[in-house]
Amino acid sequence: MCAAVLTVLFTVQQEVNRTEATHASLGLICMRQIIVWGVWLTLTPFIVAAARRFPFGHTSRIRWVLGQLLLGGVFSLVHSVVGSLIRMGIGIAVYRDLLSATVAAFYLGVGRNYLTYALIAAAYQALAYHQTIRERELEAARLEVDLAEAKLSTLENRLRPHFLFNTLNAVAALVREDPAAAESMIGQLSDLLRASLRTDARTEVRLEDELHLVRQYLAIQQARFQDRLQISVEISEAARAAYVPQLILQPLVENAIRHGIAPRESGGSVWVFADRPDGRLRLTVEDDGVGIGNSPPASAGGGIGLTGLRSRLAHIYGPNQRVDVMDRKPAGTRVMVEIPFRGEPNGD
Repeated sequence: MCAAVLTVLFTVQQEVNRTEATHASLGLICMRQIIVWGVWLTLTPFIVAAARRFPFGHTSRIRWVLGQLLLGGVFSLVHSVVGSLIRMGIGIAVYRDLLSATVAAFYLGVGRNYLTYALIAAAYQALAYHQTIRERELEAARLEVDLAEAKLSTLENRLRPHFLFNTLNAVAALVREDPAAAESMIGQLSDLLRASLRTDARTEVRLEDELHLVRQYLAIQQARFQDRLQISVEISEAARAAYVPQLILQPLVENAIRHGIAPRESGGSVWVFADRPDGRLRLTVEDDGVGIGNSPPASAGGGIGLTGLRSRLAHIYGPNQRVDVMDRKPAGTRVMVEIPFRGEPNGD
């Protein structure tokens, strides 16, 4: 469509400016313009491919500009060669040999050819940039929705009646037998509930603070399971200075107990590790419970899903994070979270 419009416009322009000394007829002028813009139309897919291969910003500005000047020259030369071949083929060429026709076409049209190449490449770059911005906005909107759902899921699960009833029953059993232990459990439950209510899914806290909540939760669960639950927490010195998203570990520990250990009559063990390999922070929660997908229907679906966790991490760290869920041999499940190591909280 654009090629047709330009053909008509330039044909009209040359016809209006034609003098008596010009021997070209309207038909000849139109045919030449059809060749000019038809060849550019044919070259457009190749120009778009080059623009996609060398987008703006993929290298320094000076190198990018020099590269565009080179590409513009190449496409101008190709346009001159192809146009000359077509004009010679249909018998409307001014020159009889290809070299002379190409040199004349390149010399006389180099300014217009560079401008045409630049307009085609710039149009594609503008469309690609607009599409990239739109995709980023859609992704940001999706992450915001996932983030809100993850926060709501965290709050709902933390206030889940099943967990509260079990904890309160354990408190009631301890009130007469061990009042000090009952008081301690009430404090631990209060800490968990307060942390859930003030949680911002994008905020980072010291790993030591996150571990404090994990220990509070584990203390409550150990009072419930007694000897059926064994716990091990191993944090390397290099990892202790890290900042992590709020409530990143506690939900994983809860899932390990609820879906891995609770279904086993004999109970089991939960391990929590944190280390700093290659300048990154790796958090691992393992259990020797029933394993992935083997939790009974009564407890299935009650834990905090990993989808929300992945959304939170993607929102904070982008692609520079990973969450792996795998079987643990000989039994159980291992969840590993790897994020950039940060010695101070983010500035959001």
